[in-house]
Amino acid sequence: MSNGRASVTGPFETLADARTAMAFGRVRGVDTLLLACAEAGVSLGRFDTRVLDELADLDGDSVWVIASIIRRAGGQVA
Repeated sequence: MSNGRASVTGPFETLADARTAMAFGRVRGVDTLLLACAEAGVSLGRFDTRVLDELADLDGDSVWVIASIIRRAGGQVA
């Protein structure tokens, strides 16, 4: 967090931080995860994509945090 506002990409300290960041998100659901992988340079196979589809069924806050972790791991901290 900086200046009392949550970063869009995390790290997130609270659920409120994740929800604030998610409000600024471009896409939702599995597209959030697929975009995060693409931005991080992660190549995906069919099984990888199937697992991401299953993860996308989690609540939106959790999906956004997972996408943020993928982006940060790939060096995407915009």
